[in-house]
Amino acid sequence: MLILEVIYFLRPKIKLLSNKIFSVLMVSALLYLLFDFATVFALVYFDSCPIWFVRFTHQGFIIFLYIALSCIYLYIDILNRDQRRYSKPELSVIIVSYVFALASVLFAPIDYYIEEDGIYSFGLMVNCVYAVLIIYSAMTVFQTLRHWKNKAHRKQKICVLMTMALWVGFGGIQIIEPKILISSVGISAIILLMFLSLENPSEYLDSETRAFNYYALKTVLQEFMSCKKNYAIVSMELDEASIIENYVGTNVIAETLVEIKQFVEKSFKTQCYRMNRMTLAFIVDNKHISKIDTCLEILADRFSRPWELKDRSVRLNAHANVLFCPEDFPFDGQVVELLDFAEDTETYGRSIGFIRRIDDKAREKRIRSRQILHIVSESIKNNSIVMYYQPIYSLAEKRFTNAEALVRLKDENTIGYVSPEEFIPLAEKKGMIMPLSNLIFNHVFAFMSENNLKKQHMNHIEVNLSGLQSVDANLPKLMKSLLMKYNIAPDCVNLEITESIAVTSGYMLKKNMEELKKFGCSFSMDDFGTGYSNLSRIAKADFEMIKIDKSLLWPCFKEDETEGTKNAKILLENMISMLLKMGRKIVVEGIETKEQFDYLASLGITYAQGFYFSKPIPEEEFVKFIAEKNSKRS
Repeated sequence: MLILEVIYFLRPKIKLLSNKIFSVLMVSALLYLLFDFATVFALVYFDSCPIWFVRFTHQGFIIFLYIALSCIYLYIDILNRDQRRYSKPELSVIIVSYVFALASVLFAPIDYYIEEDGIYSFGLMVNCVYAVLIIYSAMTVFQTLRHWKNKAHRKQKICVLMTMALWVGFGGIQIIEPKILISSVGISAIILLMFLSLENPSEYLDSETRAFNYYALKTVLQEFMSCKKNYAIVSMELDEASIIENYVGTNVIAETLVEIKQFVEKSFKTQCYRMNRMTLAFIVDNKHISKIDTCLEILADRFSRPWELKDRSVRLNAHANVLFCPEDFPFDGQVVELLDFAEDTETYGRSIGFIRRIDDKAREKRIRSRQILHIVSESIKNNSIVMYYQPIYSLAEKRFTNAEALVRLKDENTIGYVSPEEFIPLAEKKGMIMPLSNLIFNHVFAFMSENNLKKQHMNHIEVNLSGLQSVDANLPKLMKSLLMKYNIAPDCVNLEITESIAVTSGYMLKKNMEELKKFGCSFSMDDFGTGYSNLSRIAKADFEMIKIDKSLLWPCFKEDETEGTKNAKILLENMISMLLKMGRKIVVEGIETKEQFDYLASLGITYAQGFYFSKPIPEEEFVKFIAEKNSKRS
């Protein structure tokens, strides 16, 4: 027990109500064990010890047993309540019950009787011990069951159950067999279990920097939110993380984060948390929030100077995000959502050099994001997405031979139409993109099957792949099963992958593409020319078709002919020429005028897409459009 005490108090601990209670439990349990030994000594040498000493040892033994029992109850209950503090009525009941228990120790009589095998104590004081044990056991079971649904952490649930089982087991044995002194063993076993399972400090520490980890920050913020305390989160984020790591190495980054952690802890007398690979954070509580501007000035000054490591000096680009609660985030929000909000750099709309703070625009964006996520979730649950199709014109066949499938979400009650540019990134971030993508594939393939588009001279439908789905190992299996389910030929499906995904996704994407191409599907690189160009990748013939983004077309047709317009045309013309020489089919998106179309036709593009031909249109309207336009060509 003494070794456990030393280990516990020497290790760093996060500042939680449950930790404070556990610290009191550790001290009271140690004193309880000491008085237990003293009580045994007094009874063994009963004839030699004064009666006041015998009573004093019993009183000390029982007082610290009461404290230990009450701390075990309070600790488990606080965990069940997710660190939420007690209300005044609840606190009054706890205090009054403890005062009565204490009074029984101080004033209740205690007697002793001698038997052949030893001397034993009995009387009202001893009976009160058993009563308190039964009452606290019942209260612990009741409160655990009452808050059971609130406990999401499976490990914590199991530990609470095991603690209760030990408590009831040892307590029951002590009541049934009062001559057996087993309570000390029981208390020690319970504390050891609680330490290993619930209070092990290493579970809250980041092994690389020895700062507290993301889980520790989440737990502390849960207490702040439940107590409705004003506070601020300051997160220090290293900019251009991957570039920094490639340049100076992972070890140097870790050493620098350790230096930053030590500076924060020393300067602001607060605990530091590692939110992610390149971000440290600390909390400014309501007692010190008035001094936050001074803290930020000190932080900005320190980051303006290099960090001195063992064998080098490192200067890193960084910024500090500041989030005030409840001004920027409500008390009734979810902790995970708060941390996502705090980590999202785009959240911080107002930048003051090193410091970035929330502005009204960012708050509105957050509200809109929550609404969009709700719409996405409801659309998935109710299978209520709507598919639109934008026809693609073939210059060789002089008719519409392809189309791009585009998902649309709309909510009449809140924000109305939602653009894919908004909801797709949010769905990816929140883990909704896979079920959403599967729903899109089912809708598109069902539409293709029901309308037999081949008869209307439609060669294929283009469907966008999200970044996550493109590297999903189950993608080929899913595509094959869906195509068989709807009886669709693989060559009727063209999968679009954005240029940024194509460049960054690596081995898994290449493997999926190879398998699906063998099966008969084709691939297009979407948004080509938006900043991630990788010509060596295109040269490997992974993509049959390249879709040139409208951002490369529109600068060629500004009203005033400028040097920029001429350069834009030179760039576009050479890009198209290069891709054609490489044997790629070319689609140009965003064509809105006949002038643009004639210009691109003269350059030899394969397909044309844009409002000049048709905007994205609903399924029924698309079928009528294709039937009408392609029948004229026939």
